[in-house]
Amino acid sequence: MEQLRQLLTDLECISLQDISEIPEDQQHEIARAIEELQDRLVTLEQKKMNVSAVD
Repeated sequence: MEQLRQLLTDLECISLQDISEIPEDQQHEIARAIEELQDRLVTLEQKKMNVSAVD
């Protein structure tokens, strides 16, 4: 789980400048995929915390 938290932190550090270095025709798709992965990791982390609180 720690590696997934680190991945989330790293994804959050990606800037518009980083994305601008990707070929222009792929920028929107990559930005959307990064955002979706961030959302999924946050959801996973929240679920993990809820399960831990119940135990």
